[in-house]
Amino acid sequence: MRSARFALLAPAAVAMIVMSGCGDDEVAPSAGSAAPSAPAATSVPPVTPAPVGLDEATRKTCATAEKDITAALKEVAEAEKIGPPAGHSAVSAQYSAGAATLYTHAFTNSDEVNSAVKGVATEMSDLADAWAKAPGKAPSRADLTAARDKLKAACAAD
Repeated sequence: MRSARFALLAPAAVAMIVMSGCGDDEVAPSAGSAAPSAPAATSVPPVTPAPVGLDEATRKTCATAEKDITAALKEVAEAEKIGPPAGHSAVSAQYSAGAATLYTHAFTNSDEVNSAVKGVATEMSDLADAWAKAPGKAPSRADLTAARDKLKAACAAD
C-alpha cells in the first residue's frame, strides 16, 4: 500500500516542488519587455507569531505550512461530508494531498521546523492509510494534533 501511495504521491510532490518556485510575489521580465516592472510589495501576514530567532524564509515557511494544514483539514472535513463509501476514499486522498503539500515546505534553515513539518506530513500520511484500511471507523487525530502543536512550538522558538 505504501509503495502504491508513494508512486502516486511522488509526481505530485515533484510538481509541488517545481511550482513552489513560481510565486505571485516574483515578477520575471518577459523577453519582449524592455522596461523592468516593479515587484509586487505584498506580503502574507504570518499565522503564527513572528519569532526573532528564525530567519525570514523559515518564518514564511511556518506561515505557509500552517495555512496549508488548515486548508487540508478543511478539504478533509468536506470529504467526510460525502459519506461512505466514496467519502472514505476522498478523505484518504485529501490527507495524502495535504501531506504531499507539506513536504514541499520541509526545507528550511531550521532543523527543528523541518522535523516538525515532516512530523505533521507523516501523521497525515498515517491518517490516509488508516482511512484506506478501515474506512468504517474514523481514526483518532490525536497524533496529528500533537504534531501540529510541535510545529507551532518550533515556529515560535527564539
